[in-house]
Amino acid sequence: MNRLSGRAVVRSSAAARVLLAHSSLLLFVLVLSGHPGQAAVHHRHGASRHPSPTPSSASRAALEAARTREIALRQQQQQEALRLANARQSDAQASAQASQDRVRATRLSAATVTAAGQLQDTEEKMQDLTSRMSDLQEERRLVESELHADAQALAPVLPLAQRLSLYPVDTLLTQPLPADDTIRGLLVLRGLSTTIENRAETLRTHQAQLTQLNSTLAEQQHDLEALESRQTTQKDALTRQADAARAAQLRSNAAAREAASRSAEEARRNRELQAELAHIVATESAALAQLQREAEQAERERRKREAAAAAARVRSMSTPAASLSPVHSSGRQSSNAIVAGRLLSGWGERTEAGPASGNTYATAAGASVRSPCSGSVEFASPFRSYGQMLILNCGRGYRFVLGGLGSLNVATGQSLARGAAVGAMPASGSPTLLVQLRRGTKPVDPSTSL
Repeated sequence: MNRLSGRAVVRSSAAARVLLAHSSLLLFVLVLSGHPGQAAVHHRHGASRHPSPTPSSASRAALEAARTREIALRQQQQQEALRLANARQSDAQASAQASQDRVRATRLSAATVTAAGQLQDTEEKMQDLTSRMSDLQEERRLVESELHADAQALAPVLPLAQRLSLYPVDTLLTQPLPADDTIRGLLVLRGLSTTIENRAETLRTHQAQLTQLNSTLAEQQHDLEALESRQTTQKDALTRQADAARAAQLRSNAAAREAASRSAEEARRNRELQAELAHIVATESAALAQLQREAEQAERERRKREAAAAAARVRSMSTPAASLSPVHSSGRQSSNAIVAGRLLSGWGERTEAGPASGNTYATAAGASVRSPCSGSVEFASPFRSYGQMLILNCGRGYRFVLGGLGSLNVATGQSLARGAAVGAMPASGSPTLLVQLRRGTKPVDPSTSL
């Protein structure tokens, strides 16, 4: 309960005490009317011979019970005032702590912007390096295929070439041939030797290319391992920062709920106190009415002049209960990319279900996701078949909807800076991120500048 509500309760309690004191005084005067002041009037006018009747014992008992209850109620009010003061102090401390937690959550969320940007840059480099390595591996496969084809083409003539290199004369003169055939055979062998030499040169060239490709792939594999190590370190640091921001926001939410619960409890106690005050006022009013009726009966039995004077005193000293009104306590009431990936379908493109209402991105498994704008989290939870879903209120009627995430590291109500880490894509499969921007109830182009 806030300070304004507390003051209203104190004011209502003070008003009730004044009302009760005034009612008690009035009752006391009416009960004791005629003694000693009334007796003095009787004596002056010779009316002491006609003693006036006293109120009934039942009326006195009702009045005494009301007074006893009034005393108990005053003690309860003192205890309530002390409890309310302690509760207000506790609520003020809880509100201050919640405010500090909200500021800290916002600051921690903003601190993740740099870390998220570095992680995304590393992920983009890894994607580029992986793509280049894939191209090199394909080129190596082609070179190996050509090398294997050249080796198969040379296989049939290798035994003859080896024999010619070792025993050229014996190979040519194994059988006597005419001179023309011998010369023709030599020419054929010379052409074959040139062909073999050319193919051998091609083999050496392809082998050199293959060696170079293997060396390049080994270097890039080393670079990839270094990037993967850096990515792991950056992810761990980003996760710690994001978890700290989320924990701060959750503490703020818990403090707010606790303060609201205390306020509701104090409001309930205040209503009960007001009801009790109204009850005791009604009880004393009823006792007062009864005593008034008995006094009027006594007045009719006295002389007319004394009855008129007593009635005048009653009218001058009594306060109609109907003039009292209850007292109510018042209460106070980027330019930064979202994810590293490629666009599968853009806003407005024709699909089987009609024009696309947002952008869809294909991402790497486990890719980090960043906030597309500054704002507050309205929804952060699984939703149907979309996986983890995040709805971010960017202000001015704009809201971003991100669907398909594998994990979230923000909480509902958390304030985020643009580019802050909000979660990551699923760690396996071929994840896709749906990004939809809505203004009011209508989807708009997510490329709209906010």
